[in-house]
Amino acid sequence: MNIKKYLAVIVLFLAFGLFQTEASASKLPSDVWNFIKASLPDAKQRFDSVITLKNDIMYIPLYPPSDTTVDSIQIEYTYPNNKSLSSLPEVVLLNNGYSLLKVFKDSSGNYTLTRQDELPIKVRLGLMPQDMLTPVGLKMPESLKLTLGDLLIPSKDEATLSLTKEEKEKVKSPFNPVVKRNEFISIEELKDKKIFINPKNSKFLEAYNYSSRSPIYELKLASMPLKIISSNKNDAAIVLYWSEKKLDIIDLKNENIIATIPIDNKPSDACYNEKDNLVYVTSQNARAIYVISLDSMDIKKIIKTEQRPSKITYSTIDNILTFYDDFQSKVYNVIESGQEYVVQPLGTVPNVSKIISDQANVYAISRTQNQIYVFDKTLSKLNKTIDTDTKPTDAVLYNTKLYIICSKAGSINVYDTVLEKILSKETIEDNIFYSKINLLPNKKQILITGNNSGSYILYNLDNMEIVKKQESYVDVSDIVILDKEQRL
Repeated sequence: MNIKKYLAVIVLFLAFGLFQTEASASKLPSDVWNFIKASLPDAKQRFDSVITLKNDIMYIPLYPPSDTTVDSIQIEYTYPNNKSLSSLPEVVLLNNGYSLLKVFKDSSGNYTLTRQDELPIKVRLGLMPQDMLTPVGLKMPESLKLTLGDLLIPSKDEATLSLTKEEKEKVKSPFNPVVKRNEFISIEELKDKKIFINPKNSKFLEAYNYSSRSPIYELKLASMPLKIISSNKNDAAIVLYWSEKKLDIIDLKNENIIATIPIDNKPSDACYNEKDNLVYVTSQNARAIYVISLDSMDIKKIIKTEQRPSKITYSTIDNILTFYDDFQSKVYNVIESGQEYVVQPLGTVPNVSKIISDQANVYAISRTQNQIYVFDKTLSKLNKTIDTDTKPTDAVLYNTKLYIICSKAGSINVYDTVLEKILSKETIEDNIFYSKINLLPNKKQILITGNNSGSYILYNLDNMEIVKKQESYVDVSDIVILDKEQRL
């Protein structure tokens, strides 16, 4: 039987759905995955089995019509020819029938696959995972369209979170036509950054860069976000909502929702584990901490607690979670012990606005007591309290210093965790309520913003001094700052 007749027979079988079941699995077989990891140790497998690597490299797996048992997995074919997997060829065929297709962009900026027509029949008969999130606007070569199965490729208009021109007109303010409400005035220090701002009382996420004061595009979210955390390892960001029992993971580069994760109740807070690309999401009403992977984009674990966790932090040094229970006004450590988690009480703190942890201590900041409560991790007890200016609302730990925004006083306090004392109290603005600190990626600086400030402040962490104050026209509820050159 020649190739054309053979393909015709296979198409007939596919029409009756005989090959659908093998590709519906959402994870690659362990032997295939172990083979891939041996050559590509940085590879991650998404929940739909798509393989992602650093620098925006992605491989779509093709499942064979039927499994073939082999003693050991080997490469049977590559395009270009005779390449190792570590050299990242466009096409890889394994001896058990599984294939990998590299996704890349063509000259028009569209996602596409290899244009090589002379591919082995085993590759052309493979099927993409039928639960896969297909890259938006993927351009399929004719020779590979059979691999789609029942998958539909969303167009950019169908999958985007960006507003249409008509929607943009609706959200424009009819007032103050000279200065737009949503203008963000950038500064020289931010020219290599891309900034996403969720304005006050808005369900939109607006993207800005150095070249434009107006948003370069706007992402329409499901509801008003409670918190947005961006991954430092891919272009994903997780969105917590005030009123939704779900989490959305969005692709900041391609402007679409790539996963929606239902949870048992509304979320309360979240923190990021950069080392493992995990996000820990608390829910008071569910009495739980959800461990979310931004690689596989699913729930890895659910830590159930007797307490009601709200504020949360994570220490990369000792892998310890620390949370605050608003109902009991108490701080707890969560320590992993084998397959179990031990919740360890530290002490009582009224009205915590922020908790931060390092190797030795947990720092709980009380916005009503105007104090830092320092808990010794080893002894599990309160070590001391440190007075701050009035209404501390946010803080960041950089090296061995805590930088704390005291909103009512309009100042930034610098606490040295080694010397155990306040080094500096500097007034930043005495009549504007600044309340949020954002660490700039790859810079020794922070951006200080406020919900009603209409401006922002750039502050140098090493010199402990204000670099610049900049008027702007966006009331910032939340902000995500990315390194544009490396990430987007």
